[in-house]
Amino acid sequence: MLGRRSLSRATNQWLRAAPKAPKCSRNMAAAANVNPFQFEASEAQGVKIASRDDGAPTTSLALVIRAGSRYESAPGLAHALQHFTWKNTERRSALRIQREAELLGGRLETTLSRENIVLRAQFLRQDLPWFVAAMADILQSSRFQHYVFTEETAPTMKFDLLKLLANPSQLALEHAHGVAFHKGLGAPRLATANKYVNPTAISDYASKVFSKSNIALVASGAPHSELSKWASEFFKDLKAGEKVSSPATKYYGGEARVNSVHGSTYVVAFPGTPGSPNFKAEYKVLTHLLGGQTAVKWNSGFSLLSRAVADIPGASAVAGHTHFTDAGLLYITVTGLDTDLEKAGHAVVKALHDAANASAEEVKKAVAQAKFDVLAEVEDRSTGLELVGQSLISNGTVPQADAIVKAIEAVTPQSMKNAVAAIIGGRATFAAVGDLHVLPFAEDIGLKI
Repeated sequence: MLGRRSLSRATNQWLRAAPKAPKCSRNMAAAANVNPFQFEASEAQGVKIASRDDGAPTTSLALVIRAGSRYESAPGLAHALQHFTWKNTERRSALRIQREAELLGGRLETTLSRENIVLRAQFLRQDLPWFVAAMADILQSSRFQHYVFTEETAPTMKFDLLKLLANPSQLALEHAHGVAFHKGLGAPRLATANKYVNPTAISDYASKVFSKSNIALVASGAPHSELSKWASEFFKDLKAGEKVSSPATKYYGGEARVNSVHGSTYVVAFPGTPGSPNFKAEYKVLTHLLGGQTAVKWNSGFSLLSRAVADIPGASAVAGHTHFTDAGLLYITVTGLDTDLEKAGHAVVKALHDAANASAEEVKKAVAQAKFDVLAEVEDRSTGLELVGQSLISNGTVPQADAIVKAIEAVTPQSMKNAVAAIIGGRATFAAVGDLHVLPFAEDIGLKI
């Protein structure tokens, strides 16, 4: 690792002498990979890495850490560890990290999902060495200080929780995961109390997950040889460690009801598809067949859910899907006036049954939308990089867009009918948040729990 003085000196040198970012031109496009969506994967000093070089003048870098709420040893540790990143290390203060990143024109953030903590950076492509070094520093020498926890981390965690509690739709989806999966993927993503959270416990959790076995470094807009070179240089001293694990996910289903003064909503959910390599394209297409969101402004859309609630003023029903390494959740979020939520629920359940008999034209439209969604997700440097890293850590493979698109194109009306039959024939998940006096129960709208 570079010492404090050498890192400062290196930063100044990069600022003074860094080559100019290449101009966007045909030459840049020719220099990029033939298929800019294709990731190249390898290992560098035991660290899994993947990259694609689309020829852009900027780079997005993600350090994916298998340390989400699914794997935490006590409630809230993943949430706390998220907010201890980009803080003080043995080599640099949080202020220095922030100032040097800003001097290089970069942006830093950390996100938390149920399976991962992801350190993210966006910067000019010639500054890759500094940001790789900074991420390696976080993993190898973070300082979990009591005053930082008391003055910064704990208040930020509390704010995250208050923001979730004030969002009925997100809160309902959070409880839907708990009902559907119980432990593991069903564990609360955010800390609801600090009973188990303190600097010592956070440090212990970090020492378990900050290892080569639990990370993947993924870049978009960087040559693979460069990423490999700097990962080998800066991550070589990181311990190998053991891959953290949790029991295989099991779907349960059931019902949850939570009182809230911030509005009323509910989520209807069913088992979905896991990610690569066990991805089932029918569930991705079904999400778009159900739809609920319009692609044209001032229009309610023509998907099954859009048509189902079109005659209910203020009502909205939108389908979504989240997939994990060994499970997925297909869900529908229903919002509207309190007095109309039960009526909207009946319409949603009917639309779900109607999906089994969707016309060839409707399925074709959903397939096209699913293809676009996959390609846009890969192109999106925020969500796509985490999915690549998650797959690398889990099974050592990179989900390639062309293979997923090919699977989507193979979906037929009959395979869709089979997928819908499997869903409605099993137990549903129902999570209601808001005024429980008016919110319906699952059986009131025709769901089997």
